[in-house]
Amino acid sequence: MKTRLFITTVLFFWFAISASAQSVGEFKPKEYKLNGANKFKSKDVYIANFSVNFQLYNLKTATTKGDFTGRMLTGDTKASLAVGLDVPIATLQEITDEAYQKFVQDLQAKGFNVLNGDAAAKTQFYEGYQRMERMEMSLLEAPGMLTVYPTDAVFYVKGFTKDGKKIQGGISATLNRAMNDDGRNSIVDEISKYPKLSDELDNATIVNADLYVLFLDVKKPYQGNGARIIANTNLRLASYEHIDSRVSKAGGSGSKEKQYLCVSAIDFVQGRNKIGGSPLGVYGGLLKEDLLIKEVIGQEEIQSYAKSDQDYIGVETGFGMMYRADNISVENTAVIKADAAKYGKGAKEAINLFLEHHVKQFEKKF
Repeated sequence: MKTRLFITTVLFFWFAISASAQSVGEFKPKEYKLNGANKFKSKDVYIANFSVNFQLYNLKTATTKGDFTGRMLTGDTKASLAVGLDVPIATLQEITDEAYQKFVQDLQAKGFNVLNGDAAAKTQFYEGYQRMERMEMSLLEAPGMLTVYPTDAVFYVKGFTKDGKKIQGGISATLNRAMNDDGRNSIVDEISKYPKLSDELDNATIVNADLYVLFLDVKKPYQGNGARIIANTNLRLASYEHIDSRVSKAGGSGSKEKQYLCVSAIDFVQGRNKIGGSPLGVYGGLLKEDLLIKEVIGQEEIQSYAKSDQDYIGVETGFGMMYRADNISVENTAVIKADAAKYGKGAKEAINLFLEHHVKQFEKKF
């Protein structure tokens, strides 16, 4: 009887350890404060945006131009690599919904009053904006990513571009998009206006949360004697990373490469100074390094390589030596299968760890 009890205890202890084991890597958070401001007073919180961007695919192309040097003709090369992640859309919505609910509950548990989305309905700040309830997922916000919003939330959107992308920010945000450097740069431009909204909401803290779960590291190494692209699988909550991927042009006339700055961040902005209009208090939560999500997808290297055709022998004709080299084009496509349950568990753990830490740090500013 004693032996059986001992075995049962050991098995239970092993299960408890494995059940509570983290599925994420080392967490290294960091923060920023604007102008050293930390004069938070109101316990009211208004969540202006909460979104999670999940990378689902990446399409890249590398090219080299042929040349004739040293009596050798080299042809053009083109390598294309498309890599996708197979994960259910329902899983991504569940991750976002649970993260949002947990985030709101955490704020409330710490004594904050979370205003509902319609609390800002009659503000001048949102005059002319569209009220969006149950915002639809979008594949247009960031290249190769699905942007997901919480189901039970109301947000206000300035409008949408012709191709359906959300409009945000002012003149500098427009310039960022024109310079093909969208993403966090445009979001910061939008956040810079939050003091006006906070002022209209009796100094409520305005919150923006925008997170990025990426699964690929894509590189264009030295091309050498051909075009080459290499992709390594690496699931993570991104700290700071430029993503490049080919996207369809408006109207479906071909494609173009788009750059987007991915920064997982949460911003808390409160109040407005009467002189200058700067905020009274700002806290921003970031990551020093990517937060790895482990044991969900295997570590794989996928590549596309088009080796250049070369002719250094030639054919002698009555007109002299003639050389010929074909142009080479290679396309490679791969789909990574993810276990939905493991993906959901890992992503939730990474997102919750990030949000819980920064809510706690924000609370300390009072």
